[in-house]
Amino acid sequence: MNRIEIPEAGVVVDIPASYAEMTRPQLFYVMQQLEALQCGRITLVECRVRVLYKLAGIKRTICSIVWERLHPAAARLRSEKITLMAEELLGFLFSADADNLLPAFNCLENHMPVLRIGRRRFIGPGDGLMDISVEELIAADAELTLYTATKDPCHIDNMLATLYRRPGPRQPAGRHVEPLDIDHTERAARVFRFVPAWKKYLFLLWYSACVDNLQHGTFTINGREVSFAPLFNNDEPSGKSLGWLGTLFNLAERRTFGDLKETSATGIIDILLLLLNDKYNADNARKNNTAD
Repeated sequence: MNRIEIPEAGVVVDIPASYAEMTRPQLFYVMQQLEALQCGRITLVECRVRVLYKLAGIKRTICSIVWERLHPAAARLRSEKITLMAEELLGFLFSADADNLLPAFNCLENHMPVLRIGRRRFIGPGDGLMDISVEELIAADAELTLYTATKDPCHIDNMLATLYRRPGPRQPAGRHVEPLDIDHTERAARVFRFVPAWKKYLFLLWYSACVDNLQHGTFTINGREVSFAPLFNNDEPSGKSLGWLGTLFNLAERRTFGDLKETSATGIIDILLLLLNDKYNADNARKNNTAD
């Protein structure tokens, strides 16, 4: 948290220093402003000032508007101070590459655990994507790749249809939703066209942050700190590969979790733990052979 102090007004306010520290209403408001900025409806300065007012709980009143009109010079000086304050306190909103206005989103909590569209209710993944299956991750990643290449919003709808489904029986990965049916994804995605653009923007940022955390974060599992980063080390040379799909086929062939269908429904954390253990065993065997 960052603290704003205005002694002459007797005001002391704590504002978030990252997306992860925002409350749900704050985050939703910020996403609406970022989406408006992305579409060119507001400027970067206006976006920052609006966000600062929201995070600090400052509201414009009729009295303040009248005062600004009666004292334009003083109002201009105050506006300049607020702009500088916004630039200083809200630097966390964007990454170092500010020219492209890429949000430095780091929130792993799913602030949209449920999506309601009309009378329909769709259940989303838990915080950090910890309760999705490897099949869901593969399908969502494929749609994200297509969206990145084409910018066609239908792929975002397909991602939502993959990860947000109607309530149903408990799945092997832990969620109580209907089983995933890849063949009917595009049909199921039609209803997600009605999700507001800023919510889709939040979903994309959150999903990307969760995947990055799966690849580089640290988890406490059975009292031990575990990182899956060694599995995603790009420095190691590799030949042609089918990626996650190839991994799925290999695991199904070993039948560690069962056949292809059962392996596909297995939670992503269980899959990553097995792959990490395999890597540790392979590395140890390689060291022992070298020592001999």
